[in-house]
Amino acid sequence: MARIPRFSWYLKVPSAVAVLIFVLFAVPAQAADFNLPGLSGPVTVYEDALGIPTIRGDNESDVVFVLGYLHARDRMFQMDRDRKGAAGRAAELLGSAALSSDVQFRNLGLERAALDTWQVLGDETKGILQSYANGVNAWLAANPLPPEYTALELTRTDPWTPLDTLLVAKGLGAGFSLGFGDVDNTVALGTYQAFGDALGFDGVALFFEDTYRVQPPDDRLTAPGFLAGIGGVGQASVETAGTDGGKAESGITVSGDQRVPDTMLNLAARYRATLDAAPGVEARLQSAEMLKGSNAWVVSGEHTASGYPLIANDPHLTMDTPPIFHEAQMIYDRGDGQDWHVNGTVVPGTPGVLLGCNNHACWGMTVNPLDVTDFFFETLQTNALGLPTHTVYKGEPEMIRQEFNSYFVNPVGDGIADNIEKANVGYTAGAISLIVPRRNNGPIVDIDGNTGLSVAYTGFGPTREVDLIRGIDQADSLESFAESLEFFDIGVQNVYYADVLGNIAWFATSEHPIREDLASLTVDGLPPWFIRDGTGAQANEWLPVMNPQPNQSLPFEILPMAEMPHLINPEQGFITNANNDPIGTNLDNDPLNQLRPDFNGIYYLNAGYAAYRMGRVDREVKSLVARGGVDVQDFIDLQANVQLLDAELILPILLAQFDGAPPGSPMAQALDVLSTWDYSAPTGLAEGWDQGDDPVMASTPDTTEIRNSAAATVFALWRSMLVRNTIDATLTAIGLGNELPPSRVAYNAFKHHLLNYPTAGGVGASGINFFSAGLAATVQASLQQALDLLASEEFAPAFAGSQNVMDYRWGKLHRIVFDSTLDTDPFDIPNGGGFMDLSPELPGLARQGGYEAVDASSHSARANTLNGFMFGHGPSRRFIGHMAPGGAEALQVIPGGQSGVFFDPNFASQLPLWLTNDYHDLAQGQADAVASAQSISTFGPAN
Repeated sequence: MARIPRFSWYLKVPSAVAVLIFVLFAVPAQAADFNLPGLSGPVTVYEDALGIPTIRGDNESDVVFVLGYLHARDRMFQMDRDRKGAAGRAAELLGSAALSSDVQFRNLGLERAALDTWQVLGDETKGILQSYANGVNAWLAANPLPPEYTALELTRTDPWTPLDTLLVAKGLGAGFSLGFGDVDNTVALGTYQAFGDALGFDGVALFFEDTYRVQPPDDRLTAPGFLAGIGGVGQASVETAGTDGGKAESGITVSGDQRVPDTMLNLAARYRATLDAAPGVEARLQSAEMLKGSNAWVVSGEHTASGYPLIANDPHLTMDTPPIFHEAQMIYDRGDGQDWHVNGTVVPGTPGVLLGCNNHACWGMTVNPLDVTDFFFETLQTNALGLPTHTVYKGEPEMIRQEFNSYFVNPVGDGIADNIEKANVGYTAGAISLIVPRRNNGPIVDIDGNTGLSVAYTGFGPTREVDLIRGIDQADSLESFAESLEFFDIGVQNVYYADVLGNIAWFATSEHPIREDLASLTVDGLPPWFIRDGTGAQANEWLPVMNPQPNQSLPFEILPMAEMPHLINPEQGFITNANNDPIGTNLDNDPLNQLRPDFNGIYYLNAGYAAYRMGRVDREVKSLVARGGVDVQDFIDLQANVQLLDAELILPILLAQFDGAPPGSPMAQALDVLSTWDYSAPTGLAEGWDQGDDPVMASTPDTTEIRNSAAATVFALWRSMLVRNTIDATLTAIGLGNELPPSRVAYNAFKHHLLNYPTAGGVGASGINFFSAGLAATVQASLQQALDLLASEEFAPAFAGSQNVMDYRWGKLHRIVFDSTLDTDPFDIPNGGGFMDLSPELPGLARQGGYEAVDASSHSARANTLNGFMFGHGPSRRFIGHMAPGGAEALQVIPGGQSGVFFDPNFASQLPLWLTNDYHDLAQGQADAVASAQSISTFGPAN
């Protein structure tokens, strides 16, 4: 098997030492001793070959001071970008291109929420935040800024403050939970209704039943039976007949006008256009096309080879350079005389481990899709200038609070350093924010005369993220860990837990508001995943708090923790989750036909979930448990799994539509590789990065990998053509080509109609036929179109016009660029960090993976261009923990390196491990840190 070097620098060194380059290159420079004002005692820092520090001090305050110092050293530009981005000040750093997004973020008000949060924090937490800020500022005072500032013509930046840490935390939480799906759904439903009225089809059914289905495409759940277990009613099972989804049988009523008024539709469409003109907004927040996700699973000791629990977690966030996480271990005395260590991943700008392990336990998180944002259609009173002064609720005016905004821009490229200029932004274009107290102090986002849109979000008020992180970091029992989760106010996460006593657990978190109508067993008007009525004509408000929960922050009624999905030491001995429907509320395509215990309202969580990753994870974990003797290697293999479940579920149906093909033709070749495909998606390239590859020397792939790679390529284009020839073509033919569902939603709809074809013949509930040419003809034509496209000029840089299916290597299309904020070399990887593009015409690194693979690397289901299959979201941390009685034994890796400085030895030192699904050991305690230390630094109080 031929072996070739992956890196150009390899050719310049003797082959005997080349394999050591990464380790030697990654050794940090020897550090000096530091004496800094703000420290109360000595702190020692041990850094390993990857630059991962263990920070040992007498108390938490001193340790977080040094953590802040090291974060500034490694990630100052990232921290500055994140605080300014959340505050709506990114243009001061990045220039005029960021101004449109600044206007939206300033109006949304995360900075207002951060200020409110500071007011509710206790003195101890405020002190920790100040110590961290002092550490950041100590580095700023003594060191030059990172090279990005030079590129942006800046020589200084603002000192770090505790408010900045709260902004980073608020921005991270909003990225998981604040989205604009209500607006998009309202535009689509209103448009479908209008076209249906004009053309004689059922536009409501077209939306709810035929296209924007909330039923997941696979039915695996985390906790089946949970709702019945807490005394709820109407647990979802199989799809029910009738348009009410079984509501009548549950005592649920539907009232009010469920049509989208023209005024609401116009406002929603205009606000959508505003968001489209500010692409930085949805890049930071949730997007319907590319949802943030994650995987996690935990298996109890009764099923493992060692007899102790195993836990795995990999959050899926943007694959940027530098990575979103930084690694660190902190060791300090909690006040009980015991050395307490906590180790894992930290968000730069914050003073604690978000995901990791301590003396007692390990934990991980996955996004828990939860509907915590509502948009409202408001009636407004205006002044003589046309500016709204009041909203009107049940005929009574309610005062709007006005806040004035000023914007500043860095005119990058004028050759003058630090000349920040004031931007001219009109009153109604962002210079004034109009705050509605009734909406949890949320803003009005669009105005049309005496009507407008407002938004309510659980994160617009004071929340306690820092108390959450400190609590879980220091939790020494399952009970204290669970109590800490009471401070998990925003961020909508599933939290997974395993400890040295053998406990395993899962908790769905975040404060979830109770809607007024749902509390009365009614859906009044449009349901919560649309713009709702804010005038009081319909009962759509968030209920004011009546039953305050422990450590509650939101001033509205919330779902009690006991009713939030959770499992503690389940009888089955394992827990799995991948952003899926946790308990089955959506399995019948209706998330509003379950009831809370004691008939205390409709049990509603969310109207959409992922499914395919969970489907694979759950199947594999159940298989491993049935086999027994589960070990760490099993978890490694599962995190690296790239078998595409969507293909496994529908490919047999698709292949059954063929009676053969001319021997030797591309069609015959395609059918051959697809018929023997194991559904995996390897690169098929020596230059590709696949699980188990050597990170330095590339190897020629074998025949099996090549065949699987070719099958993955053909199926990816076939999937696209199937969606385009059914859902897209049908909607376009009736004039709805501008209102196509997001690709993930459209593909789910395609699968629904495919499975229903034997009984419905392709005809949906709307009366529209989505397989107008018939099933076999559509499937066959779509595959032929895929093959023609692969041989076309569009894909010539990858396949040179070849019609030989074996040439269609998946890695030529499935590539990744780890983008920097400046989006240019040498800040990007490749061509920074020693990595090279696959070719000048094929940017990025070839990487295994694909649509909704467990080893997350998804792309649009509609992708049909040379660069359309590239991906930009994936595992921002891979972690596996083995919970031995003496303490955790853990593995971890991040996609890049500790440093964000492109010429630092640890800019990309972990990336070869990440690309080949390998890991490094996670130090647990001081002895591990000392044993792996490559440099030792001491910090002490100023003389």
